[in-house]
Amino acid sequence: MELKNYTANSIAKRLLLYSTMSFFTTTLLSCSKKESSDIETIATRIVTKSVSKTETFSTINGGGIVYVEQDNFTVAEKGLTWSETELPKIEENKEIATSAGNDFTLSVTHLKASTTYYVRAYARSSNNAVIYGSQKTITTDVDNTPTEPLSYLPSAGKGKIWTLQPDFTNEFNYADLTSTEFTNNWQNRFFNGWTGPQKLAATGDKSATNTSTIYSPEQASIVNGELTYKATIVGQDVKTGCISTKTKIGYPMYMEARVKISESSLATAVWMLSDDSSQEIDNLEAYGDKTHSYYSERLHLSHHTFDRSGGTISGDYQPSGQETYYYDNKGTQWADDYHDYGVLWLDPWTLKYYVDGELVRETPTNQIDPLNYTNGTGLNKDMYIIISAAAQPWRERQGITYLTDPSVLSATRSTSKFDWIRVYKPE
Repeated sequence: MELKNYTANSIAKRLLLYSTMSFFTTTLLSCSKKESSDIETIATRIVTKSVSKTETFSTINGGGIVYVEQDNFTVAEKGLTWSETELPKIEENKEIATSAGNDFTLSVTHLKASTTYYVRAYARSSNNAVIYGSQKTITTDVDNTPTEPLSYLPSAGKGKIWTLQPDFTNEFNYADLTSTEFTNNWQNRFFNGWTGPQKLAATGDKSATNTSTIYSPEQASIVNGELTYKATIVGQDVKTGCISTKTKIGYPMYMEARVKISESSLATAVWMLSDDSSQEIDNLEAYGDKTHSYYSERLHLSHHTFDRSGGTISGDYQPSGQETYYYDNKGTQWADDYHDYGVLWLDPWTLKYYVDGELVRETPTNQIDPLNYTNGTGLNKDMYIIISAAAQPWRERQGITYLTDPSVLSATRSTSKFDWIRVYKPE
C-alpha cells in the first residue's frame, strides 16, 4: 500500500470540504422535514350571492355557494342570515335553504320598509361549526301598498280596497258655494228642482199640515270649512238648505258624512234617491230638539221603496219598528257634537249603517222590499246623494208647530253643520 504524504494545508482543505457538504446535507434534510409538517389543509368556505329587491318591499332574494374542501366539513344546514346591524349571525335571523346541493337561492320575507339590511350566507356543519360568507347590503323600498281607509268595513274583495270617489266626495274647504270645487260635481238645490216637503190638505186618513219646506240656495253657505244650513221662517214656509250631486252612483258603495245635527225639530238628513224617486236610502235622519227626548237620543236609519206604477206614489214602504231608530244605550244627545254617519250599500239586498266607525244596524233582507215595489230587484237603481234640512209633515201631524217652535225660531239651534262627506267604492 502506498502511503501519501498530506501536508497541513491539504488536510485543512479537506476538512473544510467535508464541513460544507455536511451543512448542506443537514440543511436539506431539515427543510424537507419542515415543509412536510407545515402543509395547511384548505378550509371549506361559503360565498354570499348578490341580494336583490322584488315587487314587494318586504321581500328580497339572495343566496350562497358552499365550496367544500378536505377539512371534513359536512354541510348540515345552509341559508341566509340578516340584521339591521352589520355582520349578522344565525342567532338573530335566518332563512334555511331547502334545495339540494351547495348552490342555493331563496327569499327573505316580512322585512320592514325603507330599512337597510345586512345579509350573509351561512353554512352549519354536522358538529355545529358555522361559517359565514361576505356581507351584502340592501335597503328596502318605501311601503306603497294601498291601505284600507275604513278598517271597520267588510273586505272590498280580493285585490281591491275601498277607494275614495272624488266626484261624490266633498270636504267643503273653500270660500263659498260658487267655488269650482263645489260646482264641478254638486249643485245648490235638489237634483230635479224639487223645493221640499209641502203642506198637505186633509185627504183620507191624512191630516192637513200648515207648513212647507222651501229649499233655498241662500240658506246654505260655507263657514269655516263646513257646509252650514240655517232655517228662516217666511210666512208659512220654513226656508232651509239642500244640496245634491250632479250625477248618480250605484252599489257597491259606502257613504259617510261628519255632521253636527241641528238642535231643532227640523230633520237633518243625508240620503240618496233614484232619479224616478222610486228608491231611497237614508244614511241619516235625525232630530236634535232636546224637548223631544225620544227623537233627540235616536237616529233614524232606514230606506224607502215606492210604488209609482201609476205615475204617482200609490205605495210607500219603509221598515218600521224600534230597531229603525238607533239608540246607543248611553242617552247620547246627537246634536251636542259631531259624529260620523255612514251607510254601506253593498248590493240590492244589503244595507249596513255605521256610527263613528261602529256597525249599529243591518237591515234584514226580508225588510228591503217585502211589498215587491221593485219587482224583485231590491235597491238596484243608481241614486243621487242629497244633504238637506226639512220640516217634515208627519212630525207636524204629531204636534210639532214649526212656525212657532222655539227650536226653529232660534238661529243657533236651527243651524246644522256638515264637515265633510266621503264616498268610497271597491276598486
